[in-house]
Amino acid sequence: MTEKDNLPQAGRRGEDVWYLTLTDPDSGTGFWVRLTRPGAARDAHASVAFCAFDPTEPGRTFGLRATGSAATPDAAERDPEAFEARGPGAVFRSGHSSGALASGGHMAEWALDWATGEPTVRPVSPALSRAGGGRTTLTLPNPSTTTTGRVVIDGRTFDIRDAAAQQGHLCGTEPAQRWAWAHCGDFRGDRGALLALTAQVRRGPFLTPYITSIAVAHRGRWIRFRKISPMRDFGLGTWRIDVASRTHRLTGRIEAPTHALIRMPLRDRRGGVRHCHNSEIASSRVVLFERRPGGFQQVALLESRGTTHAEWAGRTPAGAVPRVVADAEAMPA
Repeated sequence: MTEKDNLPQAGRRGEDVWYLTLTDPDSGTGFWVRLTRPGAARDAHASVAFCAFDPTEPGRTFGLRATGSAATPDAAERDPEAFEARGPGAVFRSGHSSGALASGGHMAEWALDWATGEPTVRPVSPALSRAGGGRTTLTLPNPSTTTTGRVVIDGRTFDIRDAAAQQGHLCGTEPAQRWAWAHCGDFRGDRGALLALTAQVRRGPFLTPYITSIAVAHRGRWIRFRKISPMRDFGLGTWRIDVASRTHRLTGRIEAPTHALIRMPLRDRRGGVRHCHNSEIASSRVVLFERRPGGFQQVALLESRGTTHAEWAGRTPAGAVPRVVADAEAMPA
């Protein structure tokens, strides 16, 4: 299932994006790897980004991105049943990513493997996707997995062992206007997981309400929440969670200080720009309630300090976030 749901889907006009997010349990350093492959347009260019987030020394937090030709054929084009996507200096395939980038005195190399085989999660239901225009879809072939491997940054080696991670796949023709996203599979003293996405998109001349989809893994099953609201629940570095279903309620907060964020401009095919403010060392605290006779009763408290992966994005860059992903060159790993 992982293999199938990672295959390119964007077609000629759109683009596919694969990403991996994780936090090293030994050092607390967070990592974000992102590979973008456009469709079959003649002027198509692929890009690869790598970001590192240091929880103790903000000066070590940085991001690199290389852009280059997308002409190299994917394994999927040679074998429809095999997933492999390549970009400048990097590769994504089922359960693996590796690459090397350099710029501005920084050199980053990575070779990471993650466990596959769990069922794919689609955070946004087809009905909600249609309500929002359905121009971009998020699929999570590996929604809450573990990663092992090695990362080398400026000569410093990180031996990654069973780091909580998420591997996702985006595809579509136009990104949302504004969104917030979060994942955590490494809560203090709890084996639960959180997947959260809220977004506003454009349909013609109009903006839709904010469409929110949240899932919590608790006692071996995913509990899902859906919400549509004209008001947004997030601002730069903060997101207030308050959602409910017929059987459960989830409240809490996701946050990251500005020094823990990196800004990466993302251009769409029409020339528009979205500014993504990302952190792989965010924190979260959410409380899960279950409906019982007499009202809701607390059944889980999920707390994370520095092991939540989150981002906040919109059409305006945040001046409070000084670090911007730098142009880089692909290097032989």
